[in-house]
Parts: sequence; C-alpha cells; structure tokens
Amino acid sequence: MQLWLVLGLVALIIAIASLIVILEDRRAARQAAIARRARLARLGEVDPLAPGRLHAEG
Repeated sequence: MQLWLVLGLVALIIAIASLIVILEDRRAARQAAIARRARLARLGEVDPLAPGRLHAEG
C-alpha cells in the first residue's frame, strides 16, 4: 500500500515538473518570437515567416 502511494506521488511530481517545463518552453519561444519581430521591425524588414502563418477562411 505504501509503495503504491510513494510511486503515485513520484509520478505526480514528475507530471507537474513536465508541465512546468513545457509551459516555460512555450513562454520562452513566444518571447523569442516577439524579440525577433521587434528586431526585424527596427531594421525595417517584414517577418519572413508571416506568410506561412496566414490562414484562408473558407
């Protein structure tokens, strides 16, 4: 009984840690994209990836 409780708690801690890592990675990627767009805007360039993010409504 105690072994399953300990294993369950360890699994829960690993799941929470994984979630935190995923969320921080997404936040860092979003910050990098903002910085890239700002750097390109300062140079007077358009974002070369912008056409790939456009979606046609249909």
